[in-house]
Amino acid sequence: MLVLSGIVIIVAGFLLRFNPLLVVLVSAVATGLAAGFEPLAILAAFGKAFNDSRYVTVIYMLLPVIGLLERHGLQERARALIASLRGATAGRLLLAYLL
Repeated sequence: MLVLSGIVIIVAGFLLRFNPLLVVLVSAVATGLAAGFEPLAILAAFGKAFNDSRYVTVIYMLLPVIGLLERHGLQERARALIASLRGATAGRLLLAYLL
């Protein structure tokens, strides 16, 4: 029954508006310890889960790059490029795309 203490930690952490990532991490560690796992086994489980989903992590690493590009004028450059293509109609754009 002590294994379900992780659920109590998650509910309490969200009600107290703590950082969700830390709440889930503390809950997972507490559940692992209550289940009788060694701390090294819990860390190994985290490492395996991180390694199995590393492609998802790549997307999160690209988000700051996109933010920096936006901050340094990517949107304005794109707007200027599209504005310079006054003669581009929908038909011409589709033709260029399909070629």
